[in-house]
Amino acid sequence: MSELLKPAKVAGLDLKNRVVMSPMCMYEVAKEDGIATDFHFAHYGARALGGVSLIITESTAVLPDGRITKNDLGLWNDQQAEKFSQLVSYLHGLGTKVGVQLNHAGRKAEDAKLKWAPSAIAYNDTYGQPKEMSLAEIAEVKEAFVAAAKRAQAAGVDVLEIHGAHGYLLNQFLSPKTNQRNDEYGGTLAKRYRLVDEIVRAVRAEFTGSLWLRISATDYAPGGT
Repeated sequence: MSELLKPAKVAGLDLKNRVVMSPMCMYEVAKEDGIATDFHFAHYGARALGGVSLIITESTAVLPDGRITKNDLGLWNDQQAEKFSQLVSYLHGLGTKVGVQLNHAGRKAEDAKLKWAPSAIAYNDTYGQPKEMSLAEIAEVKEAFVAAAKRAQAAGVDVLEIHGAHGYLLNQFLSPKTNQRNDEYGGTLAKRYRLVDEIVRAVRAEFTGSLWLRISATDYAPGGT
């Protein structure tokens, strides 16, 4: 246990110990507007008071239809960014570093009016048929990640994690099971990774903090990675 409490340096980030809170969805945005609530201040504040060195807040959508559910946080507008900035300042004041996980759920967006995916392949019967994304829609998602990263930077976060795992949109582009495109964003491994690469590079150009990428090692499914 003593090793857990020793300081560490990770990706240029100085941490007071080795205890990190991973992003976990809480589904507590009751007004469905993507804005942090008193719950988030209490929830994350309790972990900060407990001595966690880094808190990565839950999956935060870059577009309204990119939310896992309508009760998730968002960073697609300035009203969300204003409250999120207050949350970051509050947690910094309690002695913890703060990160945010940016995400687009793609075909796994439960409440989306129009689900986007690299290919028109449904997650299951409950989620319904997604729309294969056009190049213009792919560009819109890239721009949304960059815009959200800028808001996160202005809010003062120490870490930005891009969510490319767990079957959400970027993971859908990476996997041959869900990406069956025949253009520059599908087919070969390099083409399937192209969108993630472009987003990471574009975000890196705007975000000066510690930049992380979460990916899944395997899809645990036939035809996947």
